[in-house]
Amino acid sequence: MKGQITKLPSFDGVDQATRLTPVTHRMREVTYQLAENGIWDSQLIKEVRELFDSLAEEWTATRDHPQRNLPLLDALERGNVNGEVALELGAGTCISARVLIPKFQNFFAIDLSFEMLKNVVETAPPLVCADGSSLPLSDGAVDVLILQNMFLFPNEVSRCISEKGCLVWVNSRGSGTPIHLPVEKVIQSLEAATGYAWNAVCSTMGEATWAVIRKAL
Repeated sequence: MKGQITKLPSFDGVDQATRLTPVTHRMREVTYQLAENGIWDSQLIKEVRELFDSLAEEWTATRDHPQRNLPLLDALERGNVNGEVALELGAGTCISARVLIPKFQNFFAIDLSFEMLKNVVETAPPLVCADGSSLPLSDGAVDVLILQNMFLFPNEVSRCISEKGCLVWVNSRGSGTPIHLPVEKVIQSLEAATGYAWNAVCSTMGEATWAVIRKAL
């Protein structure tokens, strides 16, 4: 059984972030290895953590701009996202926290990089430093799981999302995002890992792509 993907009309927009990373970035390779083959070990964890630790001090300055959160807000609105408990996994310096905190009764952020969490923006939620492949969460604890330019850990996504919860998947530069998966690949990875169907609503805003993905009940 395969889920359905519903594509909504696109909106204009642009990501004004400083372009520091090419599409052929090493993280693109890691993204596909993880999604397709589940490759994620201590060596990769160390590599990824060290990379993002090294970028932490400049992260906000190179990515925080007025249009940064528009694709995410579009996903929440047109994807009919609601729930009490929300988590952003791979939150970095929590640039999106300003718009997410008011939308949920409980919102918190997790990142693998401790340096990123040390450099969070002035409005930050409760923070946890943890590996996305083994989250310190009980089963079904999260209504809304937000992944922006983030690796996909399909088993943990499925485990942590509540029965009627959703995954919000955003790539701020679309296929030009180093850590990028098209929605079809996200669905394929989730279905291969869980054995059941997932449905998605997706769209684009300028070059950004987003999808709101739910278990097919």
